[in-house]
Amino acid sequence: MNRNCSAFCLLLLLLGAGSAAAQSTAANKEQTVNFGLQAGAIFPSRLFRVRSNEAVNNGFTYSIRADVGVQFGGMATFQLGKRFELQGGLMLLMRNYEVAVSDGATRPSIQLNTTIYEIPLQMAYYQPVGNRARLVVATGVNMQSLPSNLRVRDGILDVFARKRAFSVPASLTTAGLDFRNRAKGGWMVGISYCITPFPLYDTGITARFDGKDEFFVLPHIGDYFCVVGRYYID
Repeated sequence: MNRNCSAFCLLLLLLGAGSAAAQSTAANKEQTVNFGLQAGAIFPSRLFRVRSNEAVNNGFTYSIRADVGVQFGGMATFQLGKRFELQGGLMLLMRNYEVAVSDGATRPSIQLNTTIYEIPLQMAYYQPVGNRARLVVATGVNMQSLPSNLRVRDGILDVFARKRAFSVPASLTTAGLDFRNRAKGGWMVGISYCITPFPLYDTGITARFDGKDEFFVLPHIGDYFCVVGRYYID
């Protein structure tokens, strides 16, 4: 609970800093602060390295296959000049994995569901394409956090995800098309691509075949490709 509160406190500090910056430049009408709600769907894609993590040990094949997941949370954008924005927020990433072990004849599997907190901080560049539309490209760092270790098991498999650290950095790139309403608010639709060079946790897999336990560890691959939508509250 304390760790979750720390993440929310960090978001509040970020939003507060942005609000203060906006108030200090209130004379310039182009300086604005926007708040929004974001949701997205995560899809496996070999093109974007969202692939199965697989290894062979002692004649057994261990694999972790990413399935469809979801993302949702809040974002704030702080306009910096005519073409740049600073974007930050707090996201909840819910991903599903199939963990399986094969001995060549059978392939038992189990579902591992993970909940990861994300704090993205990106610098965005946008190009107007009309009175109310603009293209946006943003890149930056995405801090990921796993609050606690995870474990699922049945009669054959016992899967234990042990975190390496409370939080690790990742790279996040977002591109989309932004629509502004005539009065207030607006929409953004686009795609996000997250690359995780540092594993957030390791997955230990214990499988029982013919009364004997086989154990192996696979590092977590957290890369994901996401189709996102954002609604600006203003």
